[in-house]
Amino acid sequence: MSPTAVVTGAAAGIGAATAQALADAGYTVACWDVDAAVATTASRVGGLAVQVDVADADAVSAALAETRERSGPPTAVFTGAGIMRVAPFLELTPADWQRTLQVNLTGTFLVLRACAAAMVEAGRPGAIVAGASVAARGPRADSADYAASKAGVVSLVRSAAVALAPHGIRVNAVCPGVVDTPMTQRNAQGRADRDGRTPQDVLDALVATVPLGRMAGADEIAGVVVRLLGDEFGYVTGQALNVCGGLEFD
Repeated sequence: MSPTAVVTGAAAGIGAATAQALADAGYTVACWDVDAAVATTASRVGGLAVQVDVADADAVSAALAETRERSGPPTAVFTGAGIMRVAPFLELTPADWQRTLQVNLTGTFLVLRACAAAMVEAGRPGAIVAGASVAARGPRADSADYAASKAGVVSLVRSAAVALAPHGIRVNAVCPGVVDTPMTQRNAQGRADRDGRTPQDVLDALVATVPLGRMAGADEIAGVVVRLLGDEFGYVTGQALNVCGGLEFD
């Protein structure tokens, strides 16, 4: 029987690309997302579609129970679910702040904890990669909630790595930079609308900050995730790896 992987945020972007890469590597992939379009990804990769809000503890428990019943306990997990909105700091509302942290940070914690517990119960080693961001490394004046949530993810990964090491479970994070995803396109549109520019002008300005001079493809981030989940990186845990074309170095 193929090993089972869980991918959250699998409906699109980095999550969908990671689901495909894990399927190509021989995993049965449980594709989790709040968006019903996750069924399309699951169909494409021959996996399981589970519609779930990762910020809801009960929903995460139910999603894991369904995954275990149909595919077995996971041995590989990627937490790619996340949201981001463009809002200048003084316009950021408490409700928006709370929702971003619920999805990006609490959601990562809930999935990580639930899947790790399933690995321990099954007596199996495993690996988890959390989706963070280079936004965790520095200030973001128009997305302070997102930056704070991703900094929290990096900290969570470090704590979880130490806590779970005795069980043979590795926990790492990836910190992408500018990636060609629907989220990036939406945020470019938001900044363009706010500043009186075109979305392409916004994207060009972002790319100009990247030493390699281009956006990453979602599949490039997925390739790093799959390697971190594999035995080749069996001595790597508690790390947050920048995958950003030279945009950040911390």
